[in-house]
Amino acid sequence: MKYIENIVIGNPILPPCVMFASDVHDWINNEIEKTYYTNERFLPKILVELGIYPSISEIRRNKPDLMVSLDRLDFLDNLKISKKRRLWILVGE
Repeated sequence: MKYIENIVIGNPILPPCVMFASDVHDWINNEIEKTYYTNERFLPKILVELGIYPSISEIRRNKPDLMVSLDRLDFLDNLKISKKRRLWILVGE
């Protein structure tokens, strides 16, 4: 699986290019290929799908603060997933 930094959940109010990129060229050249789209709202399941963690039980054991369901409109920026990995998450309807 390719390296993912940006996650879009559902249908956001603002387009992802506005939230993740500084301009259209940055979106097309850099950010669009690092963006993952899903309708799944349970963060541990998304992290397992992306291959960041091997299982939900490992997240529950080692990172209990990541055991959340993203049900409301939100934008989580610079979310620390591991020592060297950060994610930006845009949650829509």
